[in-house]
Amino acid sequence: MRRRDFVGFLAAGLAPAWTRREQFVERWSWAMGQSVHVMVFAGSEQQGLDACAAALAELRRVESRLSSFEDASDLCELNRHAGRGPIHVDEDLRVILACAADFRRLTAGAFDVAVEPLMRAWGFDATRQGSPTAAELAEAREAVATAEVRLEGATARLPNAHTQLDFGGIGVGYGIDRAFAVLRARGITRAFIDVSGDCAAIGAPPGEQGWLVEIADPAREGGTIAATRLRDAALATSGNTARLHVLNPATGRPADALRQASVVTADATTADALSTAMLVSGRRPDAVLRAYAV
Repeated sequence: MRRRDFVGFLAAGLAPAWTRREQFVERWSWAMGQSVHVMVFAGSEQQGLDACAAALAELRRVESRLSSFEDASDLCELNRHAGRGPIHVDEDLRVILACAADFRRLTAGAFDVAVEPLMRAWGFDATRQGSPTAAELAEAREAVATAEVRLEGATARLPNAHTQLDFGGIGVGYGIDRAFAVLRARGITRAFIDVSGDCAAIGAPPGEQGWLVEIADPAREGGTIAATRLRDAALATSGNTARLHVLNPATGRPADALRQASVVTADATTADALSTAMLVSGRRPDAVLRAYAV
């Protein structure tokens, strides 16, 4: 669950629309291995601070369950049981496994959470020198191609001992959606969360049509390729950079159909997964409301 800053939030012009009945509160913090910016409009400053804290806590809770870097996470436990019997899984893991299966079908395999063997072969989970050998790459591709996830009720099983899952292309989006559920339960109707490039909005700032964001230009530091407004929608960006790679499950190599892909969808989980798929395939997936690619 690691990304980089792909978007910027533009606050200019909001101040004149604020009212005494709505207090703007924002918090910067860290979760899911990256920077987080939470903004809400609330009835009081304390209500806003409490809402931001609750949203951050939910992001960290999801991280503790679904991260491949937390040995005690539900994901790591499932990976350790690959090739063995089924294990009990809680709601978060059940939901994200079901969503991942749907997105894999929707994108004809361009999105696939079973890419962890390829991540390891390329050394993205640990330091290694050079690219994988042809034999290493073939072995990892075979593990991805033969991966199977069996989800039955409250249990999940990885029948193939070589199957390993990674939620780097979907976990942040799911975390944002869960954080928004917490905010809505607290009565928040205007909010924005940005997790280093994955962002989503509830409602809009007072007097505005939506939360204005800019999409970074990968070719020009500090430059932008587009600006858009989000209202009850999410935006996610995937790109291959010097320190972040999205792999093509079919070729086993870094995706090269596009340099960067950004999509707007109705929820953050979908945006996260489909931006990855678009980067891999070079095609705009179904369910995307808007797309920006370079």
